Amino acid sequence: MRPESFRSPVELKGAHVRLVPLQPSHAEALASVWANPDVHRYLIGLVPGPDRTDLHPLVDYLLTLQARGTDLAFTTIRTSDGRPIGMTRYLHIDRPNDAVEIGGTWLDPSCWRTPCNTESKLLLLRHAFETEGVHRVCLQTDARNERSQAAIARIGARREAVLRDDRRLAENGFRSSVFFRILRRDWPAIERALTAKLERPPAETGPLPVEARRDPAVAKAIAPWPEPERRLPEIQLRPPVTLNGRYVALVPLDRSQIPGLAHAGRDPEIWRWLRIPPGRDAREMTVLVDEFLAGQADGSLLPFAVLERTSGELIGMFRFLDIDRHDRKVEIGTWIDSDYWRTPVNTEVKYLGLRWAFEHELVHRVQLRTDARNVRSQRAIERLGAIREGTHDEHLRLRDGTYRTSFVYSLLDSDWPEVKARLEQRLARPWSPGSNRGAGSIGGS
Repeated sequence: MRPESFRSPVELKGAHVRLVPLQPSHAEALASVWANPDVHRYLIGLVPGPDRTDLHPLVDYLLTLQARGTDLAFTTIRTSDGRPIGMTRYLHIDRPNDAVEIGGTWLDPSCWRTPCNTESKLLLLRHAFETEGVHRVCLQTDARNERSQAAIARIGARREAVLRDDRRLAENGFRSSVFFRILRRDWPAIERALTAKLERPPAETGPLPVEARRDPAVAKAIAPWPEPERRLPEIQLRPPVTLNGRYVALVPLDRSQIPGLAHAGRDPEIWRWLRIPPGRDAREMTVLVDEFLAGQADGSLLPFAVLERTSGELIGMFRFLDIDRHDRKVEIGTWIDSDYWRTPVNTEVKYLGLRWAFEHELVHRVQLRTDARNVRSQRAIERLGAIREGTHDEHLRLRDGTYRTSFVYSLLDSDWPEVKARLEQRLARPWSPGSNRGAGSIGGS
């Protein structure tokens, strides 16, 4: 994907709808649609303000994201009468990995299950695959929103994972999200199916009847909008942090550690399945350390060097990554000297990181991901007690130009007491540094 991909202005034209660049002037035309709680009930990050007919704050927010290059927003115009009927957008635009998400879609309920919705998705998908050259399109929805899941499945997208409590709701609860994907190789068949669907008589895809929209599940979903509870503070995960254990210490990463870390990373097997650049010598390790320190500076990472306490040697790295302070979630990733695989050292690295996340930072969700081919890492993550949630198919572009599929796991704060007790039992077993090394497991990410 090119650096200039998914940049405004873009207009996508069909027989039933036009997707035009979102403008502040569209706020008033869409206000009456947005005021209907059926429309925005399951949307995340698009919460109605005190005046639920005022769309200007939402439009300003989306245009800010667009200016940052992460989103590209559209107003949906019905061609038959030129009336604005909703919004949709590309989001989480991931140019290095040739990936994008389609979401934030909402329509006037009178247009649900009509050609307007179908053609909107066709236009977005066609532009993504045929003009922008993406490899993967992701779609996600609230696990409670069965209507949306069915609609995404009808497009031909493949359901790949259900991530537990991965998004924070306006009322301070959390939702679980169902992820679907379409890969480039899927697109020709999906385009044919969507085109054929649009060629059917309109009566076959008429609007959702009012009585269907008021079935018990929907009625529950559109209960009165809850008043926000006391707002939880955002998680921090900012330096400097040092975490001390019996066998290891996790200390702030800095460039002076490059020689020791390069020695620890000399085994090529360490890097076989990891998505980060390898650090097999001082030159490679410099690139890796500088990348991590840049992530720390922009707030997306909190990296550590792993220090073996008996010898004082540097033996690896641990990091919090993809830090989402609002949704109170984070991913963890680790690599250590292969001499310490399947030892309490590896276990304690994870224990210290998880304990800090759940008990000090009050993180709600910790995610772990590993290459689908890395069976050893999968087993190690499962021994932690993490729950496997599914896959992210071909979501990362590797250095050789191929794409990696990852297995996705999570731990929630409600899981932590049991996991903590299990890890502490394992760490209480007798072990002497230098014994039982090299048996084998790599951390995820």
